[in-house]
Amino acid sequence: MTTAEASTRHVTPEELQAMPDGDAYELIDGELRERNVSAESSRIAANVTYLLVGYAQTHGGMVFATDLGLKIFPGRPNHVPRPDGSFVAAGRVHDDVTPSTGFLEIVPDLVVEVVSPNDTAYGLDAKVRDYLGVGVRLVWVAYPEARYVMVWRADGSLSMVGNGDMLRGEDVLPGFETPVAELFPKRAAVAPVESAGS
Repeated sequence: MTTAEASTRHVTPEELQAMPDGDAYELIDGELRERNVSAESSRIAANVTYLLVGYAQTHGGMVFATDLGLKIFPGRPNHVPRPDGSFVAAGRVHDDVTPSTGFLEIVPDLVVEVVSPNDTAYGLDAKVRDYLGVGVRLVWVAYPEARYVMVWRADGSLSMVGNGDMLRGEDVLPGFETPVAELFPKRAAVAPVESAGS
């Protein structure tokens, strides 16, 4: 099945998995949605994944990258978002029982989303509420342009962590902390342009 054929009707996770370019799409209740990714959002997702892998090597747990779809929504069998990263705490999943379907079927403890230019506030809010609704304990949403992270928690609380602050794993990743600035690529200084008359 081609992407063009799939886009005209509802798609199942199995069909998504069989598509040669399937990992370029999320499945939103059976509808193919091309993933919004920019070079900057991809770099930030890689930075977060790197930090989480370092944590997991010391504390246990499993880290999953941006190409893995989450098939974790009861009653919504054709809903497979692909967050920019996710983490499952130690003891909840083992290498030998990781699902081989191409999707993660265990609710992560942490989900990471990085805002891309075409993301909408409504769409991001809906995603976060979906994650929390199935038991994700912590969601980090990174905003590259403004360089801050919104932290959503299972209890419904929300806070903003700015560029000069520390991002902490709280009770979900005990002991994890990193300066928010470490998540965002360094911006090169731009030399002033001299005027023609100088």
